[in-house]
Amino acid sequence: MSNNASDILAHEEEEMSIVGTTVEFIVKEEEEPVLGSPSIMGLPVAEQAAAPVLTAAIKEAALAWFVRQGQEKRPDVTLADRLEIARRFWDGERARGTPFDLAVEYRLSRMSIYNIANRLKLIFQARLPGPVSGLKQALSATETAERPAHLWTKDEAERLRGRLILTGIFPGGMPLRPLEDMLGEIPGVGCSDSTIGRRIEQAGDQADKILRGIDFSPVSEAGVIPAIDETFFDDYPVLFVVEPRSMAICDFHIPADKSRTADTWATFLLLLKEDRGLNISGGVGDAATAYPPALKTLLEKDKTFREDHFHTLRDVQKLARKLKNSAYRAFKAEYKAVAQDKKKGTDNSRQKRVAAQAESLRLAEAYDAFAEYATWLSDALQIVDLTSGEIRDYQTNAWLLDEAIAAMAQVNHTEVVKMSQRLKEHKAPLLAYLHDLAEKLPHLQAELQDYLQEPALAKVVLRTVARHWRLHHEVNSNQRGYFRQTLDYAQQKTDLWIARDPFLEPWATRLHSLLDGVLRTSSAVENINSIFKPLVNRKKHFADANSAHNFVALFVLWHNMRVFKEGLRRGKSPFQLLGIDLGETDWRTLLGYPPLQ
Repeated sequence: MSNNASDILAHEEEEMSIVGTTVEFIVKEEEEPVLGSPSIMGLPVAEQAAAPVLTAAIKEAALAWFVRQGQEKRPDVTLADRLEIARRFWDGERARGTPFDLAVEYRLSRMSIYNIANRLKLIFQARLPGPVSGLKQALSATETAERPAHLWTKDEAERLRGRLILTGIFPGGMPLRPLEDMLGEIPGVGCSDSTIGRRIEQAGDQADKILRGIDFSPVSEAGVIPAIDETFFDDYPVLFVVEPRSMAICDFHIPADKSRTADTWATFLLLLKEDRGLNISGGVGDAATAYPPALKTLLEKDKTFREDHFHTLRDVQKLARKLKNSAYRAFKAEYKAVAQDKKKGTDNSRQKRVAAQAESLRLAEAYDAFAEYATWLSDALQIVDLTSGEIRDYQTNAWLLDEAIAAMAQVNHTEVVKMSQRLKEHKAPLLAYLHDLAEKLPHLQAELQDYLQEPALAKVVLRTVARHWRLHHEVNSNQRGYFRQTLDYAQQKTDLWIARDPFLEPWATRLHSLLDGVLRTSSAVENINSIFKPLVNRKKHFADANSAHNFVALFVLWHNMRVFKEGLRRGKSPFQLLGIDLGETDWRTLLGYPPLQ
């Protein structure tokens, strides 16, 4: 501390005797605002309320609250430490960056360093007698004050603080500073951003322990085909494994070496299968090259990975738009070349016109051909034929896909040829979904034939019910409203066959369930990514891989225990749909923060 500050300290001893124990309380309140205390204890009071004399019980409760607020936040930072912080902070010859060095040394936020220094400065400033804004006054037996609106007990304040922090993070997605401001509006609950960060770290570590203790073996005996994918934040890949029907995140992994190879995925899935009991029988994901060999290593057999159709069809549509735009640009260049040739009439302008006309014709033909072949590809990836209602088999769809690949290879455009090569290489995983259908469909067909005793009639009923499913899927899942009238007609036709029939009605429901259960896309894990990315992107970065792991663990626990508010899963959480019971339905209560009664 400078000489001037030392003189002030020496001349203010008498004033400190008046303030009394207030010094100790004040310098331990680094997480309270310096100015603008709304009442003696920083609590809201009713406007124009009478000021009753404090009874002994009220005084004792108030002082107990006061001591808790002043002493229990960082008891490891003693009064001597805080005086040393103020001395070094107000040293007139302090080095640049001293507040930051103090924050690192004492493991406080820089805001806390500023608050400690400002409080000591406020105590030693000359002032008139009476209350001072920003200072908490120790109450004497003769003082009077307005009754606080509410005094939280220590346990209540801790529970409320924890629940607000967790809710602010998920699903609120609030950064630490806005969360600090929100908590500061509630008496007895406010804390600094560094304290909030520590609470999140602790909750994430506890969430990870809860998740690691879950056994999936009772709910996956029949086998699970999870959706797998990876997303990125702060250069770290986050690997997710999602059970598609319940949308439950079975596990996640953040490789410390940032590896996303087949070996990393195989090891991750093996630990999930062996240690956590998830009976993995296959997998569905995008076209990442690591997935097929990882599942082959895990399950020791081929044809266990199903490639997502959505990404393939999306890339085909993007290429079609690119070809279309290229053709229009070529038309524009052709019109320009024709105009120049009419104006100049030279051999050079004539050659440019001919070349532009040839290029526009080539690109137009390439687009027309590719647009047609893209419809073949889309048809080759369907389960049910839209026109006839025939349920596809592997041979039919493989023939359609081969025809599309061969036709694309003949198009006079390099990018279309590359697309045909990609489809040829990925043919097996693209059609792998048909193998499960081939195993389960014959049983339903045999039941139908046994009931109707007429193979031709059974074929008609099967196709009618299957076509109704396809149209329902187009209208409700693919949002193609122009099929609605056709769906209504198909519904009437289906009702003629199965309505009020004690066998056919439940049989049709089972067939629809079988078709619904065929996994052709990894939309479940893509949905998880769409929820996770906006929440994690609000963070600038993670301090280390462990902080990232705890944050994702907290997200996974929240998601798996949150209750869906709409859709087919409405009213239940992913864990409830999967059959996982943790003994508690509220994730914050599970982490030790039950609601206030």
